Amino acid sequence: MIDGFAVELRQVVKKFGQVTAVDKVDLQIRDGEFFSMLGPSGCGKTTSLRMIAGFEMPTSGQVFIGGEPQGYLPPYQRPVNTVFQHYALFPHMSVYQNIAFGMEMQKVDKNEIQQRVGETLEMVHLSGMDNRRPKQLSGGQQQRVALARALVNRPKVLLLDEPLGALDLKLRKAMQVELKILQDQVGITFIYVTHDQEEALAMSDRIAVMNQGKVHQLGTPEEIYEAPANRFVADFIGESNFVPGVMQKMGPPAEISVTGTEQPIAVEWLEDGINAGDAVVVSVRPEKIRIHPMGQAPTYPAMCRLSGQVEKVIYLGTDTRYLVRLNEESAVVVRLQNIISGGGHFNEGEKVDIRWDSAHARVFKE
Repeated sequence: MIDGFAVELRQVVKKFGQVTAVDKVDLQIRDGEFFSMLGPSGCGKTTSLRMIAGFEMPTSGQVFIGGEPQGYLPPYQRPVNTVFQHYALFPHMSVYQNIAFGMEMQKVDKNEIQQRVGETLEMVHLSGMDNRRPKQLSGGQQQRVALARALVNRPKVLLLDEPLGALDLKLRKAMQVELKILQDQVGITFIYVTHDQEEALAMSDRIAVMNQGKVHQLGTPEEIYEAPANRFVADFIGESNFVPGVMQKMGPPAEISVTGTEQPIAVEWLEDGINAGDAVVVSVRPEKIRIHPMGQAPTYPAMCRLSGQVEKVIYLGTDTRYLVRLNEESAVVVRLQNIISGGGHFNEGEKVDIRWDSAHARVFKE
C-alpha cells in the first residue's frame, strides 16, 4: 500500500441538507493498524465509517483505500467488510451458512470453507452452534455470527460499528482481547467505531477523538488520556476534575490563582491562546491526586497543594472515591487504590490537604 496507509480521508466533508455531519476531516490510517474513531452520538464517526465502506459518498474531499481513490465505487467493489450495529443475518440460513455465504459466492473450495468457518466459530465462542438459525440465538450470539461472517473473508480492511454493543460485560471484554489478538495475527487493518472510552483505550493502536464532525485529537491511547489536547477531550476520555481559576503569571512556571482560595498553584502545560488575567480551568485526573491529613502534605517545587474537606467517601473495591470540597464553588474527586483491606483512611467531614505534581495538570480556557 502506498506510504503504508490502508485508508486515507483527505479534507472529507459530508452534509445532510444544512447539517454538516463530517467537517474537513483528514485521517491517515496505517496498514495493519487497529484504529478507533471515538466520540459521542452524532459526532460524525459512523458517517466517516460509512464513507470508507461506500454506503455514503462525500459531499467533498476524497477517500483512499490502499492508495487508490474510491470515488463513487459501491461497497461490493471495495476491499472492505463491515460489521454493523444491527446483525443483518439471513434468517432462513443456519449459522454455518451465514458465515460461509461470502466465500461460497467467491467459489472458495468447500474444504477451505469448512476449515475457516470452524476456526472462526471457535474464535467467537460459537463452536457447536453451526446448525442453529439466527432466531434460536440470543442477541449477543447473533452479533458474534455477524462478526464471524465479516472476519472469515479476511478483508484488507475491516470496518466495525460498535460490534460488541449487544454482548454482556464479561464476554465483551473477552471479545476485545480476541479481536486484538486476531488483528495482530492476520494483519488486517481494523477501523473501529465506538462511544466506549475504555473499549477504545484497551484495543486501539491509535484513536481519533471526534465531536461535531471534527477530529479534536489523534494519538495513541496513552497520549489521548495523559495529554488531552482540549477540554472536550479531557472531559470525554475517562474522568477529570476541572478546578476554576485565573491565570496570574505566565512563567515558566505559570501560576494560577484558584477561585475561592488563597492558594496559588504552579502549572506546566497551557492551552494555546491563554494570557495573564484569563479565566481558566485546571484539569487533573482523580488518580493523580493524593490526600493527606491537614498540614501534613509534603512540599517540593513541582507540587500543587490545596486544602479542603472530605464531603463523600465511596468504597469501590479496587479503590476508594473521595469527594473533597475546596470551597462553595468547586470540589474535586480523588481516587486512591485500596492497597490494604478496608480501603479508605479518611472520613467524611475530615479536613485534608490534596496534592498533585504540576506535570499531571492541563490548563484550558474557561
